[in-house]
Amino acid sequence: MIANGAVADAPTSREEAWRYTPVAEIVARTGAVTAAMRAIATSVSRSVVDRLTGSHAGPRLVFVNGFYEAELSDHHDLPSGLWCGLAGAHHPPAVALAAETNNVRDIGGLFANNRTDGHDVAVVIADDGLRFDEPVHIVHVAVPDHRVARTSVISHPRTIIDVGKGSHLAVVETYCGLDGPTVTDTSTTIRIADRAELDHCRIQVESSAATHVGHTRVEQRESSRLRMTSITIGADIARNAIDVHLDEPDAHTELIGVNMTTGHQRHDTVVTVDHAASRCVSTQRFAGVVDDHGRGSFSGEIIVRPFTVATDAHQSNRNLVLDPNAEADTRPWLRILADDVRCTHGATVGRLDDDALFYLRSRGIALAAARTMLIDAFIRDITDAIAHESVRAHVAALVAATATGATANDTEERS
Repeated sequence: MIANGAVADAPTSREEAWRYTPVAEIVARTGAVTAAMRAIATSVSRSVVDRLTGSHAGPRLVFVNGFYEAELSDHHDLPSGLWCGLAGAHHPPAVALAAETNNVRDIGGLFANNRTDGHDVAVVIADDGLRFDEPVHIVHVAVPDHRVARTSVISHPRTIIDVGKGSHLAVVETYCGLDGPTVTDTSTTIRIADRAELDHCRIQVESSAATHVGHTRVEQRESSRLRMTSITIGADIARNAIDVHLDEPDAHTELIGVNMTTGHQRHDTVVTVDHAASRCVSTQRFAGVVDDHGRGSFSGEIIVRPFTVATDAHQSNRNLVLDPNAEADTRPWLRILADDVRCTHGATVGRLDDDALFYLRSRGIALAAARTMLIDAFIRDITDAIAHESVRAHVAALVAATATGATANDTEERS
């Protein structure tokens, strides 16, 4: 067991970037946790992983509590120019990437005291000029240790994605888990070189007893392209921070996401896009669906650095509140330090359209089904934007199941 997990310089909710995150409760939960160990017996099997994550074509790396599981993984027969594996002595470039990006995971300082160096690091490297359309799937499974009562298992999954010049790559990161108390502290570093393209999907569906704190840092070079989709559904407390740096001219980034909460879940999405070079374009489109006593928060920041020109940045956050006890927070945050810019932002918080609901009911559609249809319509433009068909279908099923569950609970309360 690890005691005194909090650190003296940990962030607080008084800081803008952590304003809606229940930092004190996260710190309390990490005050006495059990460190994840490779030897913890689990019931994780291939069928369990497929059930939790969906089955997609392409290579797959599976980690349980931060440790690589070869028997659950498939990353052989890769095309020339694509490497997927661990940062170890057998692959010096991966070791070098891990060393170069080691400081990224310390941002925030929330888990510095209870990190260990024994976890495996997932690394995906695409050489210059590679085009690989099948998604590389990185799966992180959080598993509780039922041998230790009233404590959570803490793990620190870490992923590095390096996309070479002129390459095209698709990566899916899935964070899932078995039922029971777990704490997951994730760090993903993405580097996209000149004229490279990356389709990235991050799916978080951990158990209802989980605590999840994730940080993704993206560094984009000249004329690079990023399309990132973030799906946050699981965990009792979840924070998803996305930090994009447009470091060279003509870089484009498109960030879209869905956040769904029910019960007493608290989810916080924090997005920062830093326009540090000229002629860069960014788009943020996030939607939240909040039900029961849940709370969903979104903070989106756009930074435009001095002396940049022709910046084009747009941000939108829409929220659907399904219950009077639910709460949605949204905060656009613009720091424009240059003149030649085109920036827009918008945020809405509302409820289901009564007229649309009446229309569906008048056609003989049951209340629960009508509500589910309207929730689906609210977020469909985001889920439909996922490029790969099997990933899109898997996400649609997750969203539909969550919407149906929320609707069923609400219908029971109304009856």
